Amino acid sequence: MVNKETFELIGFQEFLGLMKTTIKKEVGEEYHVEINHVIKNNSIELDGLIVKKKDEYITPYIYINSYYERYINGEPIKSLVKEIICIYRNSMDKEDKEVVKICYEFNEMKSCIIYRLINYDKNKKILQEIPHIRFLDLAISFHCLVKNNEHGIGTIRITNEHLKNWNITLEDLKNVARINTPILFPTVIKSMNDVITEIIKTELQEQSQDDGIESRYFPKECEMPGSNNMFVVSNVKGINGASCLIYPDVIKNLAEELDSDLYILPSSIHEIIVVKNNQKMDKNTFREMVTDINRTQVPEEDILSDNVYFYSRKRNAITM
Repeated sequence: MVNKETFELIGFQEFLGLMKTTIKKEVGEEYHVEINHVIKNNSIELDGLIVKKKDEYITPYIYINSYYERYINGEPIKSLVKEIICIYRNSMDKEDKEVVKICYEFNEMKSCIIYRLINYDKNKKILQEIPHIRFLDLAISFHCLVKNNEHGIGTIRITNEHLKNWNITLEDLKNVARINTPILFPTVIKSMNDVITEIIKTELQEQSQDDGIESRYFPKECEMPGSNNMFVVSNVKGINGASCLIYPDVIKNLAEELDSDLYILPSSIHEIIVVKNNQKMDKNTFREMVTDINRTQVPEEDILSDNVYFYSRKRNAITM
């Protein structure tokens, strides 16, 4: 049976209004439903829907833009509404509610304050509203970690208003985040060869139930040329792992272990690639690689930078 809605398509703004009223009707009067225009990383603008009870301080945004595409492609409003309500209910367990109730008390939240690295130029609009520190062509932003479990992480972006309400300085924020972030999100460093091997193994294992597939397809001698001079640096979650770039001594210790200065390629906001300076490739070549990958492989929201950085052991400094 053809979905009747496909014959009576409505515009995006009408769709937002219809979703809001339909969800409100489904969840009942004790819930508040609203849709806000949200600026995400790299100035990506989305429409976020919030469902919350009166006693809830905060709930996750459910970004609704992709639902409109699904509606256009024939999915009924009723099934989209059901999915959104399910997402809301699954995301707000009792533990989460207890955490977010204290999000406006600095002394209660300071152990959960972390930092992230974002692109400076791509985020100029939002940077006007948040405390930040300039670092090369990047900015260090600050966030409250309100959820960190097997289901994922949840954060609240710290704004200038938070600093005012908490009566603290940017320096206070930096000091606690500098301690917390490496503890809450420890560094993970893998050789590029190991990363690529893991990816290919996973893909092959999904295609076959053969228990011997690993040894058969990956003898020890089988390595990508030069890949053991390249390392992927992220955190245990693999989310916003590029922040490891500014963890105390992470880059310094890696350079000492490799006995080399390092090129640092900002793969995305989630990870960086570190390459030994073996003189075979120059900075311009790496920059072309990063730019091309950013344009073709990395989602706009995840781009960190088109520039390449260099770590000098002699100076113990990262430069562009």
